[in-house]
Amino acid sequence: MEQSESKEDIYNRAKTQHATLERRLQMLMRKPYLTADEEMEVRVLKKKKLYFKDIMERVGQELAKGDKGWRRQELRFLWNPSRQK
Repeated sequence: MEQSESKEDIYNRAKTQHATLERRLQMLMRKPYLTADEEMEVRVLKKKKLYFKDIMERVGQELAKGDKGWRRQELRFLWNPSRQK
């Protein structure tokens, strides 16, 4: 993640990811039954959706407060690819 990425960019990227995961989850949930792999995928999708929703909530609160600055530690937390597994 680039340090120059704005909070709005982070929020929008998280929102897009969340929506993409939701579409896949809905597609799986429409099936009459799920394989073991699909059941595992549903669990992973739900966790990832929650991760991105948390980002949206945190950034949304910061935007509402009008806080424009980012600390390096916050940047690492918000978009660390290892946390998305």
